[in-house]
Amino acid sequence: MVDMRSVCGSLLLIWLVLAGTVQAAGSPPKGSPDGQPLPKLAEEHYQYTLDFLVFKDLAEGRLQLTAESTPGRYRAELVAHTLGVASWLSGDRTQRYVSIMESHAGSLRSISHESSIHKRKRGKWTDRQKRYRFDYGHAKVYQERGEDGHFKPGLVFELPADRTPVDILTGFYNLRSGVYGALTPGARLTIPTFTSKGIGEIKVEVLTSSQRLARPSFPVHGTLLRVMVDPEIFDTKGSDLYVWFDDTGRPARGVVENVIGLGDVYGHLREEQPSP
Repeated sequence: MVDMRSVCGSLLLIWLVLAGTVQAAGSPPKGSPDGQPLPKLAEEHYQYTLDFLVFKDLAEGRLQLTAESTPGRYRAELVAHTLGVASWLSGDRTQRYVSIMESHAGSLRSISHESSIHKRKRGKWTDRQKRYRFDYGHAKVYQERGEDGHFKPGLVFELPADRTPVDILTGFYNLRSGVYGALTPGARLTIPTFTSKGIGEIKVEVLTSSQRLARPSFPVHGTLLRVMVDPEIFDTKGSDLYVWFDDTGRPARGVVENVIGLGDVYGHLREEQPSP
């Protein structure tokens, strides 16, 4: 039977990178003169559909960034759920990722990040959560796990003085704004983040013309990224993700290759986007 946990993780991974890096291959917007990075992002709302094997529109998701009442603070929310046969196999699974972030020193830093899985098992609905809280005053990050909204204390990490690890949503908005470097062919960028093992890294590689020859499923024009994320974040098995931007900078296609040894998962940005 298809391991829907891995498939769902792969679908979510595509959504996150596509949504978090929209227009990044074009001329990336910079922070405003007052130090508030990417204020116009709070106006954006994107939706995606994904395919796996012979199944079309296997799942759908949306990502939206909104401004909080506190100046310079934002809320990013990624919600994805399976459809059709995938919904039946995964227990009507819905996954949600919510990040609160704030402007600081020309970039965004994490305040909190919460992930949750809502699904039906044996006729009963269950909710599992994991949350990171960032305490910059004490240079600590607190990891907590919960069920049905009740959290218990967990691991505590030290925040390093030489860099600022962020949650995965905050990291991709920083990537879009050019915080980690320009998306030029041959560039290798690193986003510091957290896992249950401590500080980890999201690695982004902008493929050169010669490297792209090994990926004939993508057009030869535009920009192609290879993204490597810790398998723990989305319950994947370590497959690499490729995201292709067309000549206008739109994220037109995303692929996670060879998921659980069965085939590729494809992500598509919907051409018609809903109003915010």
